[in-house]
Amino acid sequence: MINFRYHMVSLAAVFLALAVGAVFGTAAANGLASDVLSDSLSAAHKANKQLRQTADDLQAEASHKDDYINETAPAVLRSTLVGRRVVVVTTPSGRDHADGVIEKLELAGAAVTGPIDMQEAFFNPKDKLDLLALTRRSAPSSTLPANSDGVETASALLAKVLLAPDPPGAPLVASRSMVLSAYADAGYLTAPKRIDGPADAAVLVTGAAYVEQDSADRNRAIVTMAVQFGTAGRIVLAGTAAGDGSAIEAVRGDEALTGRISTVDGVAGAQGHVVTALALAERIAADRVGSYGTADGADALTPRQR
Repeated sequence: MINFRYHMVSLAAVFLALAVGAVFGTAAANGLASDVLSDSLSAAHKANKQLRQTADDLQAEASHKDDYINETAPAVLRSTLVGRRVVVVTTPSGRDHADGVIEKLELAGAAVTGPIDMQEAFFNPKDKLDLLALTRRSAPSSTLPANSDGVETASALLAKVLLAPDPPGAPLVASRSMVLSAYADAGYLTAPKRIDGPADAAVLVTGAAYVEQDSADRNRAIVTMAVQFGTAGRIVLAGTAAGDGSAIEAVRGDEALTGRISTVDGVAGAQGHVVTALALAERIAADRVGSYGTADGADALTPRQR
């Protein structure tokens, strides 16, 4: 006889069966999920290992490429700058790359002056009035731009004493030393104690663009310096990249400047060092201007040999 108690027992049995099924189903699902997760982790570890190996291979390849460039550089650069005097000027971000550039310039036969290391104060907008006053005290006003831009005025004077030819019978050795000493004593640069003669050309080595406070003014100041050196003589602007805010990007984006200032990106590596020397040789010997490297705005990887 089916009674209320029977219904209660039946319902209890049904709920018990559902509960047991849920437990076993969850366990099975968890087991499947655990297996899937384990397989995914194993695949991720394998992929990570492969990526790490690829990165190691690329690093080794890059190292071998630099070795190859350094070993072939003597043949590529031989005698391209013999008898030429070159002054190397660095910005704070380019200081670490100057030695490689100087090495390749000397390998090409150049007599290198420098590096002349410009300090942060030179590009600091807060120091522009002091820089302007110092510059006006250091040279006749008739030789300087008639404006209130301390960087432009100081760069014009530095470019003049470093690149302008000596007047006949009146070498400017003393004037060069006095001007450089004045800026050095004020903390705007460090330079050799004595510079014997004017350079045939200059290399301005810079690095990553400023990104902190006053970055736009500081980045613009580097371009201003390059422009003044390009006005006084021949210059190659060598930088690590041509990204947003960089001096190379600014020059390559200005048609008037690309006709006066040669640019080279990638100066952090051996390839950039060699190309900088070749671009300078082209600038001096053939009076040609170009934009070289692998970044945006470059005309070619390296100057064409003619």
